[in-house]
Amino acid sequence: METYILTIILAETLILFIITLVLFYSLHKISQLKKHEEGLIEEKNKQKDFVPMLVHELRAPLSVIHGASDLLLKEVRNLTAEQIETLLSQIRASSSSMLKMVGDILDVSKMDIGKFEVNITYSNINNVLQEECGYFQSLAKIKGISLDLQVDNNISNSSFDPERIKQVLNNLLSNALKFTPEGGRILVLSKRIGQEIHIEVVDSGNGVPNSEKNLLFQKFSQIKGNNHSKERGTGLGLYISKGIIEAHGGHIWVEDNKPNGAKFVFTLPLL
Repeated sequence: METYILTIILAETLILFIITLVLFYSLHKISQLKKHEEGLIEEKNKQKDFVPMLVHELRAPLSVIHGASDLLLKEVRNLTAEQIETLLSQIRASSSSMLKMVGDILDVSKMDIGKFEVNITYSNINNVLQEECGYFQSLAKIKGISLDLQVDNNISNSSFDPERIKQVLNNLLSNALKFTPEGGRILVLSKRIGQEIHIEVVDSGNGVPNSEKNLLFQKFSQIKGNNHSKERGTGLGLYISKGIIEAHGGHIWVEDNKPNGAKFVFTLPLL
C-alpha cells in the first residue's frame, strides 16, 4: 500500500514537473515573440519616420535644380557666362546629392536581401587614403579644421574593393567634419596588425554619447551627439559602411578618443 501511494506521489510530482517545464518554455517563447513583435514595431516606426525625412532630404536639391533650371530657361540671354556656369554647377551638385541618396537606398535593399557584393581587386589601401584625404582637405580648411594622414608604409598591396572602401571613408570623414568644431583636428591612420589592416578616423569633436553608441550602425538612425548642427542625412551611411566592411570579412566599431572626440576603426584582412 505504501509503495502504491509513493508511486502515485512520484507520478504526480513528475507530471507537475513536466507541466512546469512546459509552462516555462511557453512563457519563454511568448517573451521571445513579444520581443520580436516589439522589434518589428520599432523597425516599422523607423521606416515610417524615414519616408518623410527622405522627402525632406530630396526636396532641397530638387528645389535648387528647379530654381536654377527655371532661371536658365527664362533669363539665359541676360546671364553672363559666369552666372550660367554657377547655375549649372548648382544643378550638378544637387543632382549628385540626389544620386547618392538613391545609391544608398539601393545598397540597403541589396544588403537586406543578401544580394550585396563587393568588387575585389588588388590595390594599396594607403593610396586610397591619400586620395580621399586630399579630396576632403579643401572642405576641412574652409571649416578651420586640420586634416592629417599617417600611413604605415609596411602595408603592401592587398585584395579589397577600392570604390567601396572610398565610400566608407567618405562617410566617416563627412561625419568627422560635421561633428568637429572649428580649430579641431581629424587624423586618419593606417596600421598593419598581424594579418589585418586597421584604419582609424579620429576626431577631436564632442564624441558619441554612450546612450547612442548602440544605435550607430543601425538602419535609419540619426545620431545627434552633443552637436547642434542642423545637418542631417538619411541615417544609412554607417549601416552601409558596416555592410561593406563585413562583406570584406572585416569589422567596424567606434571608440572614445581621449581626451575628447570619437575614433572610428575598421579592419580589412590582408590578403
